[in-house]
Amino acid sequence: MKQFIHIVLLSVLFSGALQAQRSGESRKRGGFSLSGLSSPTSMPADSIVSDSTRLNSKRITAFRLTDKIGDTYIAPMDTNRMNYYNSTLVEDKSVAIGYLGNLGSPLQSKIFSERKEERDFIFADAYDYYLTTPTNANFFDTKIPYSNLMYTTMGGSTQKEEQLKGTLTSNFGKKVNVGADLDYIYGRGYYNSNGTKLLSYRLFGNYISDRYQMYAYLANSNFVNFENGGITNDRYITNPDDYTDGRRVTDTKNIPVRYSNTWNRVRGKQFFVSHRYNLGFMRTTEGTDEDGDPKEVFVPVSSIIHTLEYKDNRRRFITHDAAGVDSSYVNNYIEGSVNDTTSYWSIKNTFALSLREGFQDWAKFGLTAFINIDKSRYRLMDSIPRNKYIYDEVSTFVGGELSKRQGSILTYVARGELGIVGPDAGEFRLTGELKSSFPLFRKEASIKAVGYIKNLTPAFYQRHYHSKYFWWDYKLKNIQRVYAGAEVNLESTRTNLSAGVESIQNYVYFNTQGTPDQFESNLQVITARLKQDFRFGAFNWENEAVYQLSSEKKILPLPQLSLYSNMYLGVKLAKVLTLQLGADVHYHTSYYAPYYQPATQQFQLQEEVEVGNYPLINAYANLHLKQARFFVMFYNVGSKFVDPEYFSLPHYPLNPMSMKMGISVTFND
Repeated sequence: MKQFIHIVLLSVLFSGALQAQRSGESRKRGGFSLSGLSSPTSMPADSIVSDSTRLNSKRITAFRLTDKIGDTYIAPMDTNRMNYYNSTLVEDKSVAIGYLGNLGSPLQSKIFSERKEERDFIFADAYDYYLTTPTNANFFDTKIPYSNLMYTTMGGSTQKEEQLKGTLTSNFGKKVNVGADLDYIYGRGYYNSNGTKLLSYRLFGNYISDRYQMYAYLANSNFVNFENGGITNDRYITNPDDYTDGRRVTDTKNIPVRYSNTWNRVRGKQFFVSHRYNLGFMRTTEGTDEDGDPKEVFVPVSSIIHTLEYKDNRRRFITHDAAGVDSSYVNNYIEGSVNDTTSYWSIKNTFALSLREGFQDWAKFGLTAFINIDKSRYRLMDSIPRNKYIYDEVSTFVGGELSKRQGSILTYVARGELGIVGPDAGEFRLTGELKSSFPLFRKEASIKAVGYIKNLTPAFYQRHYHSKYFWWDYKLKNIQRVYAGAEVNLESTRTNLSAGVESIQNYVYFNTQGTPDQFESNLQVITARLKQDFRFGAFNWENEAVYQLSSEKKILPLPQLSLYSNMYLGVKLAKVLTLQLGADVHYHTSYYAPYYQPATQQFQLQEEVEVGNYPLINAYANLHLKQARFFVMFYNVGSKFVDPEYFSLPHYPLNPMSMKMGISVTFND
C-alpha cells in the first residue's frame, strides 16, 4: 500500500513538471503555479569514503559516484534538524556568494577555491549549483519507500519567490531501486525584469548485485532568467530618501533598470549510465545460512567498467526592446532586436579495468586504468542569417587511479589523466589526497593533504563565440594550475582549519569589455579557512571565516575577508518538538566584484564600484516535529538599522527585508 501511495505521488509530481515545461509564457500574480514556467560540492569526486555520512535510521542509504570510474561512496542527506531555514537560501551555498538577488538567478562563489573548472558550455556555469551532474547525483538503497517534499515562499504577490522540491524513491526487491526528483523555482523578483523560472527533473535507478552493478538517470533542465542588467543608479538603494529623476521611489519594482523585455534561456538534456561487471570468488565465512549450510560471500577481485554520458545544451539570448538596452559593458553595441542562439552536444565513453582493494590481506590498495573518448559538436551563429558555424571536436584521454579507501590510519587517492588525441592533446590532470584519522579526547581527529597539477585547454566558448554584441575566435594558451593545501579537523573542539595556495599561469578571465582575455604571467591565490563552533547547553554559536589574497587584484578581485556567524538557542519542547531561535550574519570586505553580463552570462571585470562591507542579517525560528521541518525567518533585517549597502554584485541589490517561510516533510516509514 505504501509503495502504491509513493507511486501516485510520483505520478502527480511529474505530470505537473511536464505540464509546466510545455506551457507557454504567462505572468501570474497569484500563488505558486507550475503552469507559470515561461517557454523562452558536497564532497568532491575524489574524496575518501570515510568522509561520508549515513542516515541515522539506516533504513535508507544515499550514495554518489566518483568521476569517470563510477566508484560509490556514501553521500550526506538533508536530514539536519537545525539550520533548515539556511539550506533554502542562496547564501547557504557559500560563506560569500554573488548573485542577482533573486532565488534561481545566475551566481558565482566569491571564494576562489570553491569555483570549479569552466565547462566547455560556459553558459551553464552561472547555474552550477542548480544543475545535476554525474558526481552530485544521488542514488538510493531503501528498505522502505522514501519521499521528501519541500516548499518555501517569500514576499508578496508581485515579488513572490517560491521553490518546490521533491524526491521519491523505492526499492523493488533487494537489487533494484527506482525514483525521481524535481526542483522547481519560480521567482517574480523584487526588482523590475529580474524574474526566474527554473525547472529540472530526473528519473533515476540502480541495480546492485554481487556480479553486476548499474546506475543510470535521465535528466532535463529548463532555466529562464529575465534580465535587467542591474539598476541604473545605486542611490535608489544606498540613499532611498533622495529624489532622483524628479520622483521618490518607494516600491523596488519602480526602480529603473538597465534592460527591459530581455531574457536568457538555458536548456539541457542529459543521459548517464555507469555499470560494471565484477570478477571474483566465493569465500566461506563464520556462521550458516537459512538452510544450515556454511555461509558464503562474494569477494570481488577486479571490475570491468563502462560509463556513458550524453549532454545536449542550448542557449538563447533575446531582447524585444533593444532601444531600452543600456550599452554599458557591451563590447560591440548595435541597435535592433537580438535573438542570439548557440547549441552544443557531447557524448563521452569511458572504459576502465579495476583491481579491487582488500580481496586478500596483501591487496592493500586498488588500481584502475581507464580510457575516455569525448565527441562534441558546437553550433554558432554565422554573419549570414540562418547559417551556422559547426565545430566538431574529438578528444581521447588515458588515465589511472591508485587508491586506499579502507581503514582510517592512512587513506589516499591519486589520479592522473592525459589527453593524447584531438584538440585536448597535451591536457593533463594529476590530483592527490592523503588522509589520516585518529582518536583525540575520545573523538575523531583527522589531517588531510590535497594537491593537484593541471594543464588545461581553455573552454570552447572562451575560444569561440558568435553573437550580435560579442564575436570572438581566439587562440588561447593552455592554463597551468598548481595547488597544495591541508586540512585539520578536530571533533573534540568543533574546529576545522584548512589552508592552501594556488599558482596559475595563463589565467583566462573576462575583461572590462566583456571578452575573454588571458593573463600570461603567474598569478597566486592564498586561502585560509577556519570553522569554529561553540556550545554551552542550549546556546550555540557557529562561525566560519575565510581569508583570501590574490596577487593580481585587478585580474582576479576577491574579498580579502569573508565571515559567517550564526547564534541561536536550541531546545526541545514536550520531548517531541525541537525549537531553534536565532540570527545569523554574512559579511565580507569591500572589493571590485565582477559585473554579471546578461549578453554572455559571464562575470566580467569592472572598476566602477566596490561591493561589500555590509552585514546581511537574518532572524529566524526553525522547528522540527517528527518527520516535518518548518521555519519562519526575516531576511535582511539589517537593512532597517544599518546603512543600506546590500549589493550582491555591482548594480544588483539583494532583496530588501522580507519574511520567508518553508516546510519539509519526509515519508520513510
